[in-house]
Amino acid sequence: MKVLITGGAGFIGSNFVHYWLRHHPKDKIRVLDALTYAGNYENLRSLGKKIEFIKGDITNRGHLRPALKGVDAIVHYAAETHADRSVFDPGSFWRTNVEGTKILLEEAQKAKVPRFHHISTDEVMGELPLDSKTPP
Repeated sequence: MKVLITGGAGFIGSNFVHYWLRHHPKDKIRVLDALTYAGNYENLRSLGKKIEFIKGDITNRGHLRPALKGVDAIVHYAAETHADRSVFDPGSFWRTNVEGTKILLEEAQKAKVPRFHHISTDEVMGELPLDSKTPP
């Protein structure tokens, strides 16, 4: 299987890349990451040629098209994080987290990628109270 992992140089994404390769060593892993404040290639350096790394942005169709070639699944971690920062720069959060995900989905559909897994955090729920009646 060939898997594209967006945001794979970030803290959680890179740990997932390492996990995946430990459990599926024959799979081909392609990582797409813009290497902004949250991404660090050093998180992946030890994997060497076990992965294919592409520096690119999910909002850029020109970066996505080659990254999606031959992919069987996408695990989508790429996002602006630290929600408190969104108050000061809502545009970048909207561009990446909403528009970028939309563009990625459109290009994945065109490339006929059969599986798409969107990873998120508890931040999407805001400050809702959690109790035994809260739906999963």
